[in-house]
Amino acid sequence: MFTRPILAAALAMLVWSAPGPASSQAVVAKSHRALDLDAAPSAEVTPDPLAQPEKDAPAPLAPGMPVNAAAVSPQEQADPIVVLVRQRLNDAAARSIPGHRDDVAGLAAFYASEAGRSIWTGKAGFTARAAAAMAEIRKADDWGLKAAAFDLPVLPGSAPSPEVLADAEIKLSMAVLTYARHARGGRVDPRSISRLLDRKPSIFDPKSLLLAVAGSDAVDAYLRGLHPKHPQFEKLRQALLATRGATTEETPAGNVKIPAGPLIKPGRDHAHVALVRQRLGLPPPSEKETVYDDALVEAVKGYQRQRGLAPTGNINASTREALNDTRRGAASTNVKRILANMERWRWMPEDLGAFYVWDSVPEQMTSVVDAGKVVLSEKIVVGKPGSPTPIFSADMQFIIFHPSWGVPPGMKTHELWPQLRDSGGGWFSTKPLASSVLNAHGLRVTRGGQPVNPDSINWSSVDIRGFEFTQPPGPRNVLGIVKFRFPNKHDVYMHDTPERHLFGGAVRAFSHGCMRVQNPVRLAEVLLARDKGWPAEKVQEYVKRGGEIVLSTPIPVHITYFTAIVDDDGKVQYRPDIYGLDAKVASAIEGQAVHLVAATDPDETAAPSVRAPSRPVRKKAKEQAAFNPFAALFGN
Repeated sequence: MFTRPILAAALAMLVWSAPGPASSQAVVAKSHRALDLDAAPSAEVTPDPLAQPEKDAPAPLAPGMPVNAAAVSPQEQADPIVVLVRQRLNDAAARSIPGHRDDVAGLAAFYASEAGRSIWTGKAGFTARAAAAMAEIRKADDWGLKAAAFDLPVLPGSAPSPEVLADAEIKLSMAVLTYARHARGGRVDPRSISRLLDRKPSIFDPKSLLLAVAGSDAVDAYLRGLHPKHPQFEKLRQALLATRGATTEETPAGNVKIPAGPLIKPGRDHAHVALVRQRLGLPPPSEKETVYDDALVEAVKGYQRQRGLAPTGNINASTREALNDTRRGAASTNVKRILANMERWRWMPEDLGAFYVWDSVPEQMTSVVDAGKVVLSEKIVVGKPGSPTPIFSADMQFIIFHPSWGVPPGMKTHELWPQLRDSGGGWFSTKPLASSVLNAHGLRVTRGGQPVNPDSINWSSVDIRGFEFTQPPGPRNVLGIVKFRFPNKHDVYMHDTPERHLFGGAVRAFSHGCMRVQNPVRLAEVLLARDKGWPAEKVQEYVKRGGEIVLSTPIPVHITYFTAIVDDDGKVQYRPDIYGLDAKVASAIEGQAVHLVAATDPDETAAPSVRAPSRPVRKKAKEQAAFNPFAALFGN
């Protein structure tokens, strides 16, 4: 008989304490707060289990090294120059020889061996081989190196003593070894510049290099051959030579200055538009020359690309500064950018492969290259500056259709765990259930391979790293339809995405590090046509039913960061330096701080630092229902 009064009192208290409509909506919104989840590595990344562990492999032998180097004859062994060289290299003073320690060790090993002989000096002084080597080293600046970095010997005018010749022999051998190291990309360790640059230059074994040089008939050509043979490297070298020769523009257009002023967008009418038109050498239009018309917009975009600015077409502060900078200083900035890009080419594998995938982070594009020709190009989304895409090469081994996805350790700890700790339960709790948090993102939780009821866990008192969270295949899966797996220590891969709206902007740096492909099925078709000989229809079968495909021949994937690219007309096209690596590389190779103008404009709304655009929200048929604490129990 007391049931009804007690229930009424309870309901009255509940209504009195229940939040109003505004609070109710806030609670509901909180329960569906979006997690910034995507397939990504993090600072706590777990390497792909199939990634090859790094090993300290011996340095590769230099090309042209004699297979069986001829032993030195007794007469040569008695050569006072060689005897003195050996004494000096065996002396404790050898430790003070400037240069890389491996080069010093290789130098000593070469002259101590049976094949060791004087390469550069004779009784009369320098040999013709020495003259050719030094002449080539003096041209180092033409190859993107610094001639001043190589200490070349000088002999006195009179007959040099054996001691002087021995010192010159050692010094020139060290200069040649240092030149070879720099030409191969070893003047600085890429990983010491940034953890993103996971490249290891291929430096030849120093002793084998001296053997090869000693046996070469054209030592100058041999030294030139140590530089990268990639076509883009040579194109950048030619652009470097041309840019270094640039001077102030001696044209009427070069004398036009653009004053400081407001941001001018296409279609606007402003007096500065006429000045920009004159500066770029465009004839006045038939109508008003102060109107920012389409022809001028395209010319401005082209100029922005040339100067490494975002090609927005807007006349902003950075564009005004670039238009006014017609002096040699502008050429100096471009030289530093070109040098930084040439250096990155030195770190690339010598053999990219006959068929490979090329992921350009600054361009935010992926390409498939077959026998030097691009057969497919697609937009990609790359890592944002706070969680950048690392730069490395690995072999693709698997293409997986309808993959499941496991939340990476860092994402579990920093993004998912705070929401689970903020979950609750019970009739009077305003916090969402842990199961609601996980269901909102299609996640399932297990521990030791066994399913777990998330609502039975006190997430504030457990270590989330002991739990696994997976997202099964489906339309909400962050990997979408297909995943391209190339095992690596960064656990980075390429994949589809349900967030199609991210491909619409000029800047697509929004991921946690993995690369999302705009048309992944087409990419899979091209790769599997090459590897398996499959027609597109065969690939579509996997699109429908899913499955993992093991590639018969691994396909190299090169994730690259080149901000200066020379086109077929010989013009340098600059790309946005979205991670700010150009200045870091330039500073490392210059040995001093280098400041470069950012390749993106901070005053543009499309700058890489902005948040990803919100995914489109469908309009609801009706307004959110008012808060009802019994709805979850009894339905409503």
